[in-house]
Amino acid sequence: MIRQIRLTLDKYNYERGETTAQAVLAVPVLLLFLLFGVQVALYFHTAQLASFAAQEAASVGASHDGNEAMALASAIQWIAESRAISTRLPIIDVADGSLQVSVGLHVPQIIPLLPDYVVRSASEPIETYILESDR
Repeated sequence: MIRQIRLTLDKYNYERGETTAQAVLAVPVLLLFLLFGVQVALYFHTAQLASFAAQEAASVGASHDGNEAMALASAIQWIAESRAISTRLPIIDVADGSLQVSVGLHVPQIIPLLPDYVVRSASEPIETYILESDR
């Protein structure tokens, strides 16, 4: 009986430290997946912030009493309030009766697999006020 127990224990001695080796290999891979997921979330969050800033600026600039300067001020103010980091000044373009705003924001980097900036644009038709007598 004692010999059988000793043989059983000797059978599993070759597996000593195997769990440690598996953990050493698995933990970095799991951390990499976790950090990649966080990086993707940061990228899409920054893209959403840029889209909202561009849309808000286009809406302000295209309103009846708005202009390009108000659109630029609105974009800069919104970027500052959201604590985002702008890669460049917002670009305002007026053409064919519409106002287009392009906003570029810096994406915080955890792992360098995705781009470090994102650019989003929004366009709104410029509102015009027509007197009742001119309609």
